[in-house]
Amino acid sequence: YVSKSGGMSNELNNIICRNSDGVFEGVAIGGDRYPGSRFIDHLLRYNDNPSVKMLVLLGEVGGVDEYEICEAVKSGRISKPLIAWCIGTCASIFPFEVQFGHAGALARG
Repeated sequence: YVSKSGGMSNELNNIICRNSDGVFEGVAIGGDRYPGSRFIDHLLRYNDNPSVKMLVLLGEVGGVDEYEICEAVKSGRISKPLIAWCIGTCASIFPFEVQFGHAGALARG
């Protein structure tokens, strides 16, 4: 899997391992304003690895990197099953302003 959040990666590992035969590799790319890698870098690498059976993405509202994954799925570049969840999508139900996302989402969003 690849995740924006290091903290949420712990929970993601827990959920996947309790419901499957384990995690091949997990990467938390973090929310830095100028990241060293992006979702697409890791998901394409996983897609090309025959040992990886499915892909998991944990994104966040506020950024644009998740849209690049959608395009890769549509074009067929990502062909393995993909589960994607963008956390923070509940922000609109709060009666007050809630900030979700990391600095990276704010820089490129």
